Amino acid sequence: IIMGFFNNKKDNGKEVAKGNSSFDLEALTSGLDIDNIGMLSGSDLGDLKNSNEAELDAAIKSFSKRQVDVMFVFDRSGSCAGTELDMMRGFNNFIKHEKDERNEDFITVSLFDHENKVVYDRTPVKRVKGLEYQVRGNTALYDSLCENLKSLQRKKDDNTEVIVVIMTDGADNSSHEYDIDKTRGLISGLKRQGWNFIFLGAMDYAKDYAAELGIDEKYAEIYSPEAVDANFKAIERVADDVHGSGKVSEDWAEPVVEARLQIEGRKDSHVKRLGRRK
Repeated sequence: IIMGFFNNKKDNGKEVAKGNSSFDLEALTSGLDIDNIGMLSGSDLGDLKNSNEAELDAAIKSFSKRQVDVMFVFDRSGSCAGTELDMMRGFNNFIKHEKDERNEDFITVSLFDHENKVVYDRTPVKRVKGLEYQVRGNTALYDSLCENLKSLQRKKDDNTEVIVVIMTDGADNSSHEYDIDKTRGLISGLKRQGWNFIFLGAMDYAKDYAAELGIDEKYAEIYSPEAVDANFKAIERVADDVHGSGKVSEDWAEPVVEARLQIEGRKDSHVKRLGRRK
């Protein structure tokens, strides 16, 4: 029914006109669940005809079949001391963004040191209350990452998109079950299934390390421990991209890069001032 409504309103097969507004038909109908659309009643259609642009956009989004699993694998080893509050604040702001923009996604959060602690296990975002933790221990990245990937692989719905966010300040130093080869093999297989991997590392070799894990360098970035909240601004972009087009945009990491360069610039300026004083 709704497609008939659009067809009656389209101009040259491209635009849907409504009063003084126009809508891109391809954009509006991208990712729609046609089975659900067919169940619209005449009164529903009447409501759509009388709706403004914002209301029509909201109606279209309600029929989108793109649902997203977002998995966070967070390093909480002892070397991350001092970043906890920014991490918690950034994550909590991300969850608020998700709830404001869409309320149907699933969130998985794992904290790792020498052990793996699952805080949220494919929890609907509307039930996620926030994040609190303390740093401790070593870095068993491979064990934690692989355990959580396999768990989500078993539990996720077939039609959900997946975003996996790995955030660490260093390389693995205490895994026992998995090594880098097994981890890379698992990630590579999931990428072939369409999973999206984002790697954020607070070390200068972060991009190289991501590549060793099988994650494309363009989806890896170096972050400043002094600007952890920028990481979550970047992940908001990633989530918006995957919900919109299904693909992560090339500029997803801009908030991370800009924050890091700003901090590096302040440090350079401070060093120069100290040099002049001498």
